[in-house]
Amino acid sequence: MASTSLDGEASLIKFPAAISIKAMGLNEPDFEALVIGIVQRHLEPAKPSKVVTTLSSKEKYISVRVHFTALNQAQVERIYVDLRAESRVKFTL
Repeated sequence: MASTSLDGEASLIKFPAAISIKAMGLNEPDFEALVIGIVQRHLEPAKPSKVVTTLSSKEKYISVRVHFTALNQAQVERIYVDLRAESRVKFTL
C-alpha cells in the first residue's frame, strides 16, 4: 500500500513497514522512557517490537532506537515532529 507524507508527497516505502527511529540526548536516567513514550503515543494500541539503547564511549550521551511497524508515512513524520519538539532530544535519525 503506497502512502503519502504530511506534505502530500508519495512515499517510496510500502506500508505497513518495519521502521526504526533513533533519538539521541544526554545520558539521563529517564531519557529512554521519554523517547519510548513519545513514540508509543503514535503507535497505540500497538507497542514497539524492540528498543535498543547505546551509551557513547564516555557515557555522556545515550541513543535510543525504537523498532516498530509503521502504518503510514504520516505516522512516521508525526513521531519525528514530536521527537524534535522535545528539548532533551538533541538528534534524530
